[in-house]
Amino acid sequence: MYRIVIGLCLLMLGKTAGAQEYSGITGMVHVPTAEMAPEGEARIGVFFLNREFTPDNLKCEGAKYHTADYFLAITPFPWIELSYTCTLMKGISNAGEVGYNMKDRYFSVKVRPLKEGKWWPAVAIGTQDPGRTIESYEGNLTYFQNYYVTASKHFVKHGHELGVHLAYRYFRDTTPNRKWKGVAGGITYRPAFARNWRAIAEYTGNEVNMAVDCKLWKYLFLQASLLNGKYFSGGMCFKIQLM
Repeated sequence: MYRIVIGLCLLMLGKTAGAQEYSGITGMVHVPTAEMAPEGEARIGVFFLNREFTPDNLKCEGAKYHTADYFLAITPFPWIELSYTCTLMKGISNAGEVGYNMKDRYFSVKVRPLKEGKWWPAVAIGTQDPGRTIESYEGNLTYFQNYYVTASKHFVKHGHELGVHLAYRYFRDTTPNRKWKGVAGGITYRPAFARNWRAIAEYTGNEVNMAVDCKLWKYLFLQASLLNGKYFSGGMCFKIQLM
């Protein structure tokens, strides 16, 4: 399946696209960037999340599982992005059946106080699920909460674009997600002959991910990634320009 998605991305030509994180906020695969979607753009999408991609405490009957999420995101101004994400969760029903019968819901926000210039990078700060506290729940149920600052700089030569991205993310030391705490980053590349697609290599602080994404017919965005070079994760979203 992922070979088909990657093949479509490489073969189709069209308008330049920006990658989406699984939460709907512009970024690479797992690592945030200081890039922003166009002002007035709304996005609705769905992603398949391999169990290697999800937090270590997202388990059912003691084992991690594959899942999916869906989101609604918007860029009301060129310096801010907002999204609302729902992740499907496995649980045991009152009838004793195991299934995807629960959801984890959270908001995300990214603000860019400094726009990229000729001699300096763009800088952004953001967070996922900022309002939740561990103390509010029985057990450790903060799955996607984190805070970050990130910088992005792009270099263009003969129509080829190389993006360099660096981020620092904070995860609570009391959560299993602390493996991603600290410095992360990656590079992106857009070739001059296919400006609608992008190749990605990122370091999450714990593993290296590779990905490719593209935008088709102005509205459809696709992303396919290999986590640690072997576990597929990916998704799609529809983009609508409201303004």
